[in-house]
Amino acid sequence: MRDSDDIAIEAPSGSGVASIELSASGNIAKGLGESAGLTLAGSDRAYFEFAVEGVSVASSCPGRGLQLAPRNGHFVVIHIRATMSSDVIEVLPSGSDLFMPLTADAFELVGADGPVSVETQTDASWACFGPDALADPFVGPGEATEGLVVLDSPITSGTLVYAPSGAGWEWVFGE
Repeated sequence: MRDSDDIAIEAPSGSGVASIELSASGNIAKGLGESAGLTLAGSDRAYFEFAVEGVSVASSCPGRGLQLAPRNGHFVVIHIRATMSSDVIEVLPSGSDLFMPLTADAFELVGADGPVSVETQTDASWACFGPDALADPFVGPGEATEGLVVLDSPITSGTLVYAPSGAGWEWVFGE
């Protein structure tokens, strides 16, 4: 990705959004199903779009033929969709990362006591669902994915954060 100075932190002109309000943690708060996107400064077009369609919490999961238990107490199951424009290759400089990560370690959980400090990507969270149910681990130029990402979590409510470029988006879950 480009340096953070090249990532737009203002609403694109013509978007109908007067300004972008940031949470206390520096992220943009989103509702479930609400699209988020990355644009380059000076551009109206999002080259990466992302949405959390739903979040559920479970104490077990179907596994891949096994009944799996979470190491940290609960599974936070995130239903996401993501797309990346095929023309992103033309606007990012050569040598830039041309993918966005969508694995469990790309997300952060924040509870009442602050950020969760345990590893949320565990063998159990990875094996919780079969490959057909999971989102692709990365989305690249011209690609789209929709599916599940599973975190192994000690909390059942709080804030889910996706901030692959430093600043990002957050969703409240479990309330």
